[in-house]
Amino acid sequence: MSHARSQHPNAPLTPEGRRRMVGCVLDKGWTVTATAQRYQVDAKTVRKWRDRYLADGDAGLEDRSSRPHRSPNRTPKALRKRVLRLRKRRRWGADHIAFEVGLAASTVQGILNRAGKGRLDRGDRATNTQPPRRYQREQPGELIHVDIKKLAGIPDGGGWHSRGRGYPGEKSTNSHRAGYRYIHSALDDRTRITYSEILNDEKAITAAGFWTRAANWFTSIGITPQRVITDNGSCYKSGLWHRACNATGTVVKKTRPRRPQTNGKVERFHRILLEEWAYIRPWTSEIQRHDAYTGFIHFYNHHRSHGSLNWATPISTLGDNLPKVHT
Repeated sequence: MSHARSQHPNAPLTPEGRRRMVGCVLDKGWTVTATAQRYQVDAKTVRKWRDRYLADGDAGLEDRSSRPHRSPNRTPKALRKRVLRLRKRRRWGADHIAFEVGLAASTVQGILNRAGKGRLDRGDRATNTQPPRRYQREQPGELIHVDIKKLAGIPDGGGWHSRGRGYPGEKSTNSHRAGYRYIHSALDDRTRITYSEILNDEKAITAAGFWTRAANWFTSIGITPQRVITDNGSCYKSGLWHRACNATGTVVKKTRPRRPQTNGKVERFHRILLEEWAYIRPWTSEIQRHDAYTGFIHFYNHHRSHGSLNWATPISTLGDNLPKVHT
């Protein structure tokens, strides 16, 4: 029996599950009630699929379209394509896409569901049953969030993301020499403006040098870092880190133990990086991915709207009289 058709979103069983359920009644002689209890469905469901099977055979166990013959109020095709394009390119949630295209979030979610794109692989807003609890500093520079994201390097020619599992040479020594890259990021709590670099390690001297450059960059666009918050990683507990922060006149703060949400804004930024840059396409080299990073950071600061900023872009929250951000 073919399974090429997508399963109806409200279906309690797959076509194969329905075949087995019907087989309990017709082949094994189970009662409808006992079968319903076994498959955790209503007795009416068992009767429906039994009768469809008796009438049409295996074809009767497939989903039937619930689409009406006419849909005069349906979203225009071009707009539906734009929704799906944004989902694929940016991996945004329904509310973000809705703002961009001017539709209701429920309409966007319906378009995504019908296209089989209703859920992301992980971290989708649709799976979050609790409303987010947000806080925000009053002025830019009051608090800068800093964190590091470790990312596997890409061997020349690409890894399994671009060539598939089991590609020739996957297990060779050369395929494991790409190592890791470390994304150091500093994010302003009020504006979400971010300074970020891809570096080769997470040593204290590297983190301290990064902070010096980040603080100077923030100062150049009119943001004076007053406090910086990090986790308790070894590089952030070092004397080099504290001296670098003291040199920029910045007070050092640490997250509470076992409370990573204290630094949640920069961790959310790193999740955005993974979804909208690192894994958005099958890169074929580390250089290719690295070259695209500068453009993505510019897009993030200048053009990517944020729900937490009432759909403003980070740079727009600074006002029109400040220098342009160069990344």
